[in-house]
Amino acid sequence: FGQLTRLDSGNVDYYIKKALADPDFVLNTLAVDKVGERQDTTYLPVLKTMLSRGPEIDVDIRRAIIGIMPAFLPKENPNSLAREILIDGTLDREYIVRKETAKICKDIFDEDYAYLVPPATTRISQREIEKGLEKYKSNPYALLYTDQGEIEMELYFDVAPVMVLSFIKAIRDGYYDGLTFHRIIPNFVVQGGDPRGDGYGGADFFLRSELSDETYQRGTVGMATSGRDTGGLQFFIALSPQPHLEARYTVFGQVLEGMDVVDRISHGDVIEKIIIRENIP
Repeated sequence: FGQLTRLDSGNVDYYIKKALADPDFVLNTLAVDKVGERQDTTYLPVLKTMLSRGPEIDVDIRRAIIGIMPAFLPKENPNSLAREILIDGTLDREYIVRKETAKICKDIFDEDYAYLVPPATTRISQREIEKGLEKYKSNPYALLYTDQGEIEMELYFDVAPVMVLSFIKAIRDGYYDGLTFHRIIPNFVVQGGDPRGDGYGGADFFLRSELSDETYQRGTVGMATSGRDTGGLQFFIALSPQPHLEARYTVFGQVLEGMDVVDRISHGDVIEKIIIRENIP
């Protein structure tokens, strides 16, 4: 999409319309971003209609629509339809959409909609958290089997209990079996947990960030997000210390054995399975 709009710049409208109608939400969000980049007000009625369809429209598309509204809201002459779209965003059923809308309203209009953004809910119930607190008096461990070898990780339940419980739940559901490592950046991270295999897939829910003073060292396991409180099922392992990630991405584990395996992982290598072990001496 990006290459087409650059190489065939005379037909950008054609590509935007095709991408907005495509069943793949990634193309939809790219088209929305392009509308914002061009500050093209002719698409605002279409975007307002899309946003009004609520959960019928993927939450990342709704976030993208809200995210481009500042381009249409200069303080001296804000677009009235863009303003209406923001109002719709404050009423969205998804916490993260309301949160991002509230921030824009505060930044541009100094209007406080914080009362519409209570703490994010999570798929881990209070009862499950209480059971976890009773069960995990010491941290559990995960054995991750890849086609490059075995990786042993301690899971920091004492630091990020909701994230760890969600990770364990996904493991026991077999979610990670057969998925690949889709993102490999030397001296930075290896990342996996996306069923699409391109970095855009994963959970149909969001987890609250559990930020701490844990540092990102070589082998630290973190939760991939697209902003605060957008954790899901993609995770990454740091290949070297990454202080700029600290207090921005939830730390929920540490590799104890197998960093030589992590170092050998390349794009497309498979997560064969993950096993949870309650206690490892």
